[in-house]
Amino acid sequence: MQQVELTIDEKPVKAKAGAKILEAASAAEIYIPNLCYIPEAELPYGGCRLCYVHVEGRGLVTACTLPVQNGMKVHTQTPEVIRVRRTAYKLLIAYHNLDCRACWKNKKCDLQKLAAKVKVKLKRPEDFRELPTEFLPLDTTNPYITYDPIQCIICGKCVWVCSQLHGEPLLDFAYRGNKTRLTLSQDASLVEEKCPSCGQCAAVCPTAALRPQGPLACDDRSAEVG
Repeated sequence: MQQVELTIDEKPVKAKAGAKILEAASAAEIYIPNLCYIPEAELPYGGCRLCYVHVEGRGLVTACTLPVQNGMKVHTQTPEVIRVRRTAYKLLIAYHNLDCRACWKNKKCDLQKLAAKVKVKLKRPEDFRELPTEFLPLDTTNPYITYDPIQCIICGKCVWVCSQLHGEPLLDFAYRGNKTRLTLSQDASLVEEKCPSCGQCAAVCPTAALRPQGPLACDDRSAEVG
């Protein structure tokens, strides 16, 4: 298998051709924060923006989307990288319910774990305006999954896994900007016909945005992504 040679934070790294910077860094035990990365995805989403790095000659790029190249020089901890990551992090938690102690996923939440790893506080950014709560109602229209939009970070993992497993995703995003939210099928007959109640959308959710209800609430079944 063809390999390319690059440096990440001055460390010589070898990676297979076509690998993303994030994958090369991970293999070299260099940590780059991320929440939306899916190794199996052919087209990375790059939505969380936490994996920004600086590539000499190219500037800031998301490490989960850019393939490695011979001679590439990557820097993961420059002041500019840290600044844009903090901004990206603020965007993720700006409208997020930060009452972790009352959350059913407390201590199992990837956002919480990432905050601890990069040593940042889960605290509401003072320079972001609050989103009116009328835009964030709890969605219980799906018989299997409850969606809590104030816990959602729009990472796209649930949409991807549903599409990969079942071909016709019952999940998608609607609206734009700070009103963007996941939509669950409003057609009960479609859900009953198409949804196998595998629970994988909730399983890959990094926060408490998706929670099994009904038969799935006490079901530990899982499906493999092929």
